Amino acid sequence: MKKNREYTYIDLFTGAGGLYRGCKDAGMKHLLSVELWKPAIETLKHNYPDINLYEGDIRDLQGEELMSLLNGKECDLICGGPPCQGFSTIGKRLQKDPRNELVFEFIRIVKEVKPKFFIMENVKGLLSSNNGIMRELILEEFEDIGYSRAISKVISADDYGVPQKRQRVFFFGVRDDIKLKHNLEFPHPIEEKTTVGDAIMDLMGKENLIPNHVPMNHNVTVVNRIKCIPEGGGIPSEGLPEDVAYGSRSDYKNNKLKNFSHVYKRLDRNKPATTMVPGHNAFPLHPVADRSLTVREAARIQTFPDDVVFCGNRQEQCIQVGNAVPVKLAKVLANNVIEYLKKDC
Repeated sequence: MKKNREYTYIDLFTGAGGLYRGCKDAGMKHLLSVELWKPAIETLKHNYPDINLYEGDIRDLQGEELMSLLNGKECDLICGGPPCQGFSTIGKRLQKDPRNELVFEFIRIVKEVKPKFFIMENVKGLLSSNNGIMRELILEEFEDIGYSRAISKVISADDYGVPQKRQRVFFFGVRDDIKLKHNLEFPHPIEEKTTVGDAIMDLMGKENLIPNHVPMNHNVTVVNRIKCIPEGGGIPSEGLPEDVAYGSRSDYKNNKLKNFSHVYKRLDRNKPATTMVPGHNAFPLHPVADRSLTVREAARIQTFPDDVVFCGNRQEQCIQVGNAVPVKLAKVLANNVIEYLKKDC
């Protein structure tokens, strides 16, 4: 085994810093982060004042400017989760249109920097996009830039000690000139499972006393509706009582609520959570309190430590938490890279 040294990483599309913090907690040395969205930038600067952060559009970060930010330092790992809004194809090549352009920007940065390893995260639906050929096309793109042994896998975060059944696809590659003693693999799942109760129940009674642990001010109708939803369940099959069955907002007052939304799903203390979805101003319901999760509780389920404070308004905080790679999963993936670096590099 090679002598220990500092292993370096760059994280792209940093957001609130799930991958950033996981790699940092694994003991890697940070080189550069890239983020465009102002609320996420505010969060990163608040929590990590010394972060080397490029504040702007990744498409503008190229050539000499990119290299100058790295200050001549070699990069062992580039990681990130480029937003994916859709894909198109021309024949067997990816079409570089605005909907999928950021995936190509990740690949371009890998091509320019030439790290030993990369990890790219994306939505599970990418695998079924365009009749299932998208995975192979992305792997071809990585092969073309010198990462022909890249692999991909759908990973469920609860297999790695995260109290959440969050499934995402990860691409993992090593530079072609790196000789490995064993085939490239994702880390093996761990036996220890954690639950919602493990993650958040100690926060009860501490509302408004720690950062981001601020309950939503639900109106009386919503509270009474939540009371009808059992732990681990959704809106009962027989429906809700008539006085709480309809949306309370003026634009929804004629709409009968159904089990289509995670907002009216109550978590189970004894199981992992469903995926923390960032697209709403509210997360799933607390297991026993008659309210939705606070941002802090959702962050706990995403395995962010309490020392991370999320900036912006509530919706912006929800988006940051929901979009992140869980910190504990990121640390496991980083440690897996470190093991390869120790043995083979």
